[in-house]
Amino acid sequence: MSRQNGPLLAAAIVMACLASLQATQARASGETPGDPQAGVRSFVVCSACHSTQRDGGALIGPNLWAVVGRPVAGVEGFDYSPDLKAAGGTWTPERLDQFLTSPMTFAPGTRMGFLGIADPQERANVIAYLATLAEGAAVAAAPVVDYGPDWPAGPGQAEAGQLCNSCHSLAIVKQQRLSRSTWDKLLNWMVNEQGMAPQAPERRELILGYLTANFGAPD
Repeated sequence: MSRQNGPLLAAAIVMACLASLQATQARASGETPGDPQAGVRSFVVCSACHSTQRDGGALIGPNLWAVVGRPVAGVEGFDYSPDLKAAGGTWTPERLDQFLTSPMTFAPGTRMGFLGIADPQERANVIAYLATLAEGAAVAAAPVVDYGPDWPAGPGQAEAGQLCNSCHSLAIVKQQRLSRSTWDKLLNWMVNEQGMAPQAPERRELILGYLTANFGAPD
């Protein structure tokens, strides 16, 4: 190595170290740049329990439209755990990063049965996607949810598939062979005893109609 190249190489090494340090600090502070479209792909798992439509209701978990900047435990009428209610504050990207790292560490009594996302980049991607769910934002494409090829087409397919498939296989749903009134009682039981979020009346009607038509029995 020539004496002329020595200072240049040393400067390059210093710059590389600085860049690495900045990247490490950014990851540690939750500032990893996120890719919202990659976040859509990761969010498919979350979509089993959370809707993201502007006027969508709760599923197993609360609707996540406009969640960034919303008060923690801030969806009116949703039955949050006491620990999450006690957390207070708003869902900033930094707090979402903490929550998604380990929901049970953030709020030990949370009812969200999800271990978290270990990869900082994947968390950043999901948060970047959630940030698009707001008025005036360039919304990323909605996640594509596969309910399986055997869910019959028809009104209520997406609603019933999204609600039931979050906890049960289609095979279990098919085996029920319940009447409409019994499906109705089962939904009430899920809300009252299992902590499922109540469905909006029009959504509930679609779900009941679909389950009765495809997996039902006479009253």
